[in-house]
Amino acid sequence: MSKLFNWKSDWFSNNFHLFVEEIQKGAITFGTWRSNAESRFEDQNYQFVNEGFWQSSTRITDKKTNEVLALITYDSWKSKAVISLKTGEQYEWKAKGVWKSQWTVSNYKDEHIVYTSGSNSGSIASDTDHKLLIIAGLFIKQVYNKRTILMMACIVPVITTSTLHHH
Repeated sequence: MSKLFNWKSDWFSNNFHLFVEEIQKGAITFGTWRSNAESRFEDQNYQFVNEGFWQSSTRITDKKTNEVLALITYDSWKSKAVISLKTGEQYEWKAKGVWKSQWTVSNYKDEHIVYTSGSNSGSIASDTDHKLLIIAGLFIKQVYNKRTILMMACIVPVITTSTLHHH
């Protein structure tokens, strides 16, 4: 049976809030200058710590026990990531469509989570109760959003400068 959630993001802080039937059940709070984050979802508290150049991976720990629960590795060239749980299970995060307004987390067997987004809100349909996977799907989306913004911030001045020099 599919479970439905709604999420909203704060426009300026990029934090997320998760709702079930209009009642807030969770949140992701990002650090001010980095993409590290803390989250809670009902009774679970997680910490997301990015590692490596260009944030090539993220370690997810249980905030109560400091136990490493999962590792996310990102594909630098595609909108894909792999969530490797400490149990050895692996899930793929993958964006869909031209505008990347839909994405999934799946083990391609029996657990699938589908996310859709508008400008700063969206929905989640999940056939699993795995809170870490549900939160991780939103976290990964924000990492890719920040990468896109950073790339645009680097490319636009170069294009503008080269265009101005030709006139």
